[in-house]
Amino acid sequence: MPNIRHTFLLITAIALLSLASLAQQSTPKAAVESFYKFDSSHSQAFNRANIDARRAWFAPDLYNLFQNELRREAAYLKKNPTDKPYFGDGLPFRPYDETCNAGGKNVRRSLTVKQEFMKGSRAAATATFAYPKVCTDGDDPVVYTIGLIKANGRWVIDDVNYGEDTTLKQRLKRAEY
Repeated sequence: MPNIRHTFLLITAIALLSLASLAQQSTPKAAVESFYKFDSSHSQAFNRANIDARRAWFAPDLYNLFQNELRREAAYLKKNPTDKPYFGDGLPFRPYDETCNAGGKNVRRSLTVKQEFMKGSRAAATATFAYPKVCTDGDDPVVYTIGLIKANGRWVIDDVNYGEDTTLKQRLKRAEY
C-alpha cells in the first residue's frame, strides 16, 4: 500500500506542476496572474524555501540575484544579529498586507493584472492593488509594473518596477547591504 500511495502523490505533484507550467506559457498576463495566485496563498517570509517555491516564475537572472541576496543577508545577520534584514518585511512582490474597515468588515486590497505590451521575447504587465471605493478616502492604488521575458518557451518575471526610483533588480544589486 505505501508504494501505491507514494506513486499517487508523485503523479499528483507532477500533474499540478504541469498545470502551473501550462498556465505560465500562454501570455504574460496569465504568467503574472498565475504567479500572484500562488504568491497570495503561500508564506511571504524571505527565505530560500519560499524563493525556491516561486522559482518557476522567475527568470534565471532574477533567481540568481535572490540566491545572492540570501547569502548577503546571512553574512549581514552574522555580524548584526539583532538588526532587521533588508527584506525583513517579506518577499517584495506586493504592498504591505494592510486592511481597511468598510461597513464593519476588514477588507484587503484586490489585485487586477493588465498586460501592457508584448514585443518579441519581452513583455510588461501591471499589477494593481486597490481597496474598494468605500475604503479609499483618496488613497491611490498601488501599481507595480512586472517586466517579463520569454525563457524556455515560458513567460517568467524578470523585474518589478514599484513606480519609485528603483526596481527589484536594482535593489538586489545594491552595493551596500
